[in-house]
Amino acid sequence: MKKLILSLAFIAGFGSAMAQEGNDAANREQCLTNASLFTESCKIRDYASAAEPWESVYRDCPDLTKNIYIYGPKIIEWQISQTQDTAMQAKLFAKLMGVFDTQVQYFGETEGKKAVIILKKAMYYRQFRPTDTKTVYDWMRESVSLLQQSTDPAYIQSFIQVSDEMYKADNNLAENYIADYNLCSTILNQLMEDTTSKKYPVYKQVKMYADQLFATSGVADCDKMNAIFLPAIETNKDNLVYLTSIMNLFKSLDCRETEAYYTASTYSFNIDPSAEAAGGLGRMYFAKGDYNKAIEYLNQSINLEENKSETYDEYLILASAYMKLNNDYKVKECCKLSLEINPKQGTPYILLASIYASAKVSDDPVLQKAVYWAAVDQLRKGREVETKASVIERINSLIAQYSQYFPTKEQVFMHDALNEGQSYYVGGLVGETTTVRGK
Repeated sequence: MKKLILSLAFIAGFGSAMAQEGNDAANREQCLTNASLFTESCKIRDYASAAEPWESVYRDCPDLTKNIYIYGPKIIEWQISQTQDTAMQAKLFAKLMGVFDTQVQYFGETEGKKAVIILKKAMYYRQFRPTDTKTVYDWMRESVSLLQQSTDPAYIQSFIQVSDEMYKADNNLAENYIADYNLCSTILNQLMEDTTSKKYPVYKQVKMYADQLFATSGVADCDKMNAIFLPAIETNKDNLVYLTSIMNLFKSLDCRETEAYYTASTYSFNIDPSAEAAGGLGRMYFAKGDYNKAIEYLNQSINLEENKSETYDEYLILASAYMKLNNDYKVKECCKLSLEINPKQGTPYILLASIYASAKVSDDPVLQKAVYWAAVDQLRKGREVETKASVIERINSLIAQYSQYFPTKEQVFMHDALNEGQSYYVGGLVGETTTVRGK
């Protein structure tokens, strides 16, 4: 009797399992049909028709296809746009976020795949919660740090933009922002090493955007930049693309008088002796007081530079190096060349005024004072074109100083070769025509 009961129970259980299996198969078949329906509807952006079959598949077969998570957010986004009910919008937004969490559960088999899903979630979160920058930032930073070169450039661009917003909202986050820029810049530079890649133009465009955003953010303190980028430069000392990028960045931020810039220039020059690298070495040797070496590399930089309009600064540093070596004729030559290229700068006029004021032009003590007229003339020219307040202040100070050494009106009147207001040629190193004036 017991055997009969057990047999009947087995048969009943088996039949139930078979029925369940049949139900599951039928359910799966229905999910496949609905998946096809919502996919085709979404392809033509008919989200109204796609909503119900998508909902059914998402509820009953969440592991069926990645299309659930490709089109699901678009359907919910459309649904949000169709209602003005804030409570319903909030409910749909919560559902939208849940779609990404479910996708992680069923299709986030690796940390990399999870990171990509989180980045997509962050983009949608940012769209509907634009003021909650911190949440988006945390998700993006973790994902980009994990994915590195596998990060889509669109996400890199969004991440650096979010980091920029975080810094502007709280300037205490300066170091975080610089570190984020360094992370993105390093990734992009590595991606750009393959110039044949179809995505190379996109990488380049995103890099230019990141550089521009960073350069105009006001975060760039040269000391902080130096401390943060020096280790990265050492790590990438054989990566010419990275080194070139760093040199260009430091140049755009006027941070070329730093150890980081000098180091990047040294490594870059060893790989490819470019104009920028040679100029960096010239600045380095000038800072170290090796003026002959500075002159050597600065001249190399000028000769290598294809765009001669970029060489005015190198000529100015050359002039300063020659001044340290007491070669005033070369100082004058370099200042004039610098002004030919960029006439809207006051510093070359300051250097010219300095060598003119110390030049020996006459044994006559009164005529010797003509050098101060010429010096002040140069300073006034510089004041007319200079825009930096600090340089203008320096120019005004020197004008006041040199004007004290003008001959007196009595000395001018008593001198046979001078008349107040007349033109007067100052020879020797100066070689300029000035105006006679007494103090």
